[in-house]
Amino acid sequence: MKTLQILAISSLLLGLSQTANADHHEMNHDHAGKHAHSWLDADANKDGVVSKDEFMAKHQQRAEKKFAKMDTNKDGKIDEAERKAMHDKCDRHAK
Repeated sequence: MKTLQILAISSLLLGLSQTANADHHEMNHDHAGKHAHSWLDADANKDGVVSKDEFMAKHQQRAEKKFAKMDTNKDGKIDEAERKAMHDKCDRHAK
């Protein structure tokens, strides 16, 4: 069971790193306006700055969406097949 938990956490972190890489990749291709909008979306109280709590809430929301996308059978876990499917999908998009 502990191995499954480690695998699930590792897979989630891999997915998040893929998301961060995709964000970085997009920013390098002149999509700064899109990212500026995303940054402003994190400013929940619209005071012009993003607090740590707002930043963490925005990233938690993104992590939950990513996890839900990876957990294709909706059992609350990411197994090896689901991890591999996401990895393969990322590889296809990178080419």
